Amino acid sequence: MTPETPSLTPGQRTGDTADLVEKAIRRSRRAYDAVDGELGIFVTPLHDQALRAHRDHPQDGPLAGVTLGVKDVVFESSAPTTAQSNIALAEWPEGQPEATVVSRLKRAGAVVVGKTATMEYALGVQDGTGPGPVSRNPWDTDRWAGGSSSGSGSGVLAECFDAAIATDTTGSLRIPAAYTGTTGLKATRGRVPTTGIYPLAPSLDAIGPIAGSVDLCARLLQVMAGPDPHGDPFASGVPAGDYVAALQADVAGLRIGVDTLQAHADAGVDPAQPAVFAQALKDLDGLGVHRSVVEVPSYPLLNVVGNVIMLAEAHEIHHDSLVRNWAGYGRGARWVFSAGESITSRDYLRAQRVRDDLTRQVQSLFEDFDLLIHPTCHLGAPALGRMHPLDPSTYLGSMHTTAWSVTGHPVAVVPIGFTDDGLPLSMSIVGPHWREDLVISVASAFQRLTDHHRQRPAL
Repeated sequence: MTPETPSLTPGQRTGDTADLVEKAIRRSRRAYDAVDGELGIFVTPLHDQALRAHRDHPQDGPLAGVTLGVKDVVFESSAPTTAQSNIALAEWPEGQPEATVVSRLKRAGAVVVGKTATMEYALGVQDGTGPGPVSRNPWDTDRWAGGSSSGSGSGVLAECFDAAIATDTTGSLRIPAAYTGTTGLKATRGRVPTTGIYPLAPSLDAIGPIAGSVDLCARLLQVMAGPDPHGDPFASGVPAGDYVAALQADVAGLRIGVDTLQAHADAGVDPAQPAVFAQALKDLDGLGVHRSVVEVPSYPLLNVVGNVIMLAEAHEIHHDSLVRNWAGYGRGARWVFSAGESITSRDYLRAQRVRDDLTRQVQSLFEDFDLLIHPTCHLGAPALGRMHPLDPSTYLGSMHTTAWSVTGHPVAVVPIGFTDDGLPLSMSIVGPHWREDLVISVASAFQRLTDHHRQRPAL
């Protein structure tokens, strides 16, 4: 059921489409039955509903035969959206419209087979005290699958669905892609409408795909991108590119700036990581790119600004509910959301002003470079037993995702190899605003040259 399987390649037709879709749903169900009790992928499996809906209203389109997991903060009409929280259903209004991107993907023929596990309200830590499963990493079930889109990354790797629709506020899509060795794609902020997702921090929130390859990510983005008729205030009218054509573009001659970010690996560096990343750069050299060393400006400040904005906006959203339902939130969510209480309006407004200046600084790098590349994380996935709900450094140390949420640049996360313990490592490919096509082109060329994205654990 991986995207490389010919019968599931979007845009192809082999045999009867209705039979193709039904077989895809049944494959997803078999994979779920085999591993979900161990991996904690779904909050709500929807295979039976998907089969009934397909038989009653068969869909054709460029994504026919592609199965999807949808993160459980993204509204989808087949099941309630719980945010994996004890209080979400009581707090959220009835009649919430389906997320714009979900409706677009369904119209293109994709089939939703389940709502996937998340951290509570897309933040905090899965510590087993709340509802729903704790997602585990298929490479080592004692380790985290990343978050907050935990079930999304784990489910793609375990082939419970071809792709997942995940959200990303400061890395919630890219972190699970990195830790599970799958491929994630965050577009430029505003490229994909966020209408129909429960917000975490609206000025940072994004939504995008996780899949087994950039090929399927690009095909999904082709359908997801574009202005939102429901009026997402952050959605842009900048015309989308041809992301499918970008998969085959020649990348020779592109100027690549490389920052190892090793000076900012606060939780340490895995012994294998430098050599794995160096080999990935050599592989890129073989594609004919020209690379130079670069330093991302004001990198620590980018992270501080991102955290201030996220905490302030999340606290504003949850303040009244925290007052009414303090005990209903899990420990990690309570701590993170209430931490925003200490951020003043002056702090928040200053962070937004600094954000604008930092974004201009970073964007100016693209006058000399076409793309930037850096390690997504210097460590493999952390052990679940060492993740403390009140200390994010125990599970996000040496992770490098927040900066690009602050600046809004497009990023692809692709696997590049493994630690000595057999855990995936990855790199991030960052492009100028609105140039998802460049990001996709280099990621695709790299994945044609290497097979890291095809590696799967023995389940």
